[in-house]
Amino acid sequence: MTVAATRPSRQRRLLGWIWPLGLLLVAWLIAPLRAGAIYPGMPCVAQADTVFSLASYTLFFIPTAVILLILSRRMIPAVLRRGLRAWTAGLIALGIAVGLVFLAFAGISADRRPNRPGEHAITCPTFGAGLQALHCWQDVSTIEVNVVGQRPLDMAGIQKMASALAAAKQDATLYEAFVLDTTDPSVAAYSNARLFVLQRPGLSDFADLCLAERQAKLREVQSHTIGFYRYSAQQSPPVNAFFLRDSGSGGEVGYEVIDFLHGQATLPYVRPADLQPAESAYLDLVTLAVATLNGDLDREVQRPSPPGSLAAMRQDFTRLTADLVNAPPRLVLFRDTRVKRFLENYDLILSAEESAAQGNSSLAIHSSAYEDHRQHYYQEARVARLIGYLYLQEPGLAFTDDQLSTVNWAVF
Repeated sequence: MTVAATRPSRQRRLLGWIWPLGLLLVAWLIAPLRAGAIYPGMPCVAQADTVFSLASYTLFFIPTAVILLILSRRMIPAVLRRGLRAWTAGLIALGIAVGLVFLAFAGISADRRPNRPGEHAITCPTFGAGLQALHCWQDVSTIEVNVVGQRPLDMAGIQKMASALAAAKQDATLYEAFVLDTTDPSVAAYSNARLFVLQRPGLSDFADLCLAERQAKLREVQSHTIGFYRYSAQQSPPVNAFFLRDSGSGGEVGYEVIDFLHGQATLPYVRPADLQPAESAYLDLVTLAVATLNGDLDREVQRPSPPGSLAAMRQDFTRLTADLVNAPPRLVLFRDTRVKRFLENYDLILSAEESAAQGNSSLAIHSSAYEDHRQHYYQEARVARLIGYLYLQEPGLAFTDDQLSTVNWAVF
């Protein structure tokens, strides 16, 4: 007597075809959790990230479901009927691996998180000077650390904090430690890479979506930052310095900077307590003059350059050179060294541009002077006041362009 095989119920047959949908449901539950962890305190951006991740998981689910159904409906039953236990175990393991890979990586196709590729958490170093590391990341050649500490109230405190951060620097192309005055995870959980994207929304795949929220988060994080340490032997020029941002009673921005780069001597950039109105006005004039001249240069090197750009470049140079002659007594050395070198190098570029406009070849001198300008002076408008503070703090000491460029590249 032959007994007919029992046919599975309709519900069991249906379940056999739709069970991979459970994997998609798990992925949909993971998406908001991932986004919330990456963007703490930013519901709009986290929701946008969730939407893109859901779409990505759904798209990648189609080939994943096909693979799982082929394995579960065809290949695994076939090897079971033949009694091939090893093959059965291998195919089951393959199916599990496919599901895990889907859950872990499918959202990457629409992942808008501003992590740099390869960024991962690492063990934080131990600091002294009352500093405690909160979060630490590494991205191949870059190490970033967020620490909490109390703002130093004098130069001795700055030196102590800066030395503690410098002593713990790790082997990396770029090492940065941001000192915060809060342990709030919605502030401390943001690495510098994410802050950069929050600051530059054009770099985000979200375009202008949630722009106001991102900028508000950036302001929140910046309001809790009291300073940062940066070290890079491969940066050009190299940098090994600690920076503490400060604001004066009049709203002017000052800096306290400890530069470890040049020998054992440290170069403190500090806003002088006895800064005179005439000195402040002269530093403002240098800042405005450099910004104007750099703007003229940017327009002139456009191809084609705007009509009249070269004439405006010469006119502004002549006028501003004369304006910068009258420096207060304590800034005469600043005028006769750093400002003078800037103007002399700029004059070389200007002369080369005028010679080229007349059909003469001046490529060599232009290239050399322009390279020096980019390396040493291009950020000058943003650090003129800072460099002036240094000259006021160290009277009678002339600084090299290489020393001063450390500030240009490290801060900006």
